[in-house]
Amino acid sequence: MLPLCDVLHITVNDLLSGARVSPINYQKKAEENMMNLMQENEENKKRMALCVICGVITIIAVCSLVVIASYIEMPTIARIALIAFSVATAAAGIGAAAALEAKAGHFECPHCKALFVPTMSEYVKGYRTFTKRKLRCPECGRSGMCKHRIIR
Repeated sequence: MLPLCDVLHITVNDLLSGARVSPINYQKKAEENMMNLMQENEENKKRMALCVICGVITIIAVCSLVVIASYIEMPTIARIALIAFSVATAAAGIGAAAALEAKAGHFECPHCKALFVPTMSEYVKGYRTFTKRKLRCPECGRSGMCKHRIIR
């Protein structure tokens, strides 16, 4: 961010504000930008917590439904319906967790260090590790294992 500000001959506060800030309003605008950044970080932490909670609830629900379908005496059609319901529950839970995680934070390009939020399609298609996902950077256009950053 600092090299860009040097090239454009502006301050970081001007860059974050999207306009040149007059010296009179500089302190007020800096505090406003800081509060917005803190609020964004808190929202990202909440999304990640909801993602984990959603994943845990999905695992518990699917395992419970499969155990019920496996060990309790019931007609075959009911057993098939229960297993189908558990598959639908798993798909919905995984989809909800993925949607929450995709929107929580940003990904950092390993090549140009740009921060970006991928589209849901890119997010789902990219293979991943616990903290990285293979994505294409919209800034430099290169693919790489981008780090998931929750806090800026």
